[in-house]
Amino acid sequence: MSAQDIADRAGLSVTLVRRVLRTPTHSLTAARDIARASADVVLGIPLPHRRNPDAPGLTDSTEASWLLADLARAGWPATALAKRLDINPRTVAEVRDKRPRLHLDLALRIRRLHRDLISLDPAHYGIHTPPTAPAPAPQPPDAPR
Repeated sequence: MSAQDIADRAGLSVTLVRRVLRTPTHSLTAARDIARASADVVLGIPLPHRRNPDAPGLTDSTEASWLLADLARAGWPATALAKRLDINPRTVAEVRDKRPRLHLDLALRIRRLHRDLISLDPAHYGIHTPPTAPAPAPQPPDAPR
């Protein structure tokens, strides 16, 4: 969960939540600056289960990008992946290529999808990958262009 998610659930400001989360337990002077009731509210919020698909917050997209690229190399097109993830194919391409962060629930769904599809052949599911075009024959150096 991000500090903003905790602040929304606790009904406190994000700044206060960040101060509570950064305060070391052995520092009494910093702990005195935060009201005990506020600290208890922040620390008493239950964390969502790690595998919960509606987990709030953002996460780094490096792993999800790698997993989507791995599925693409295995022959799974972005449209088929997007349909299984219930998202737009453009989102699949953005996560795979350039998006730095993504929602935690999407990252977990991508991880599950990779686990389920990586060992399967897309052709068995009606997905036809176009044959790769042969490389053009090299031209002799004196041939006209």
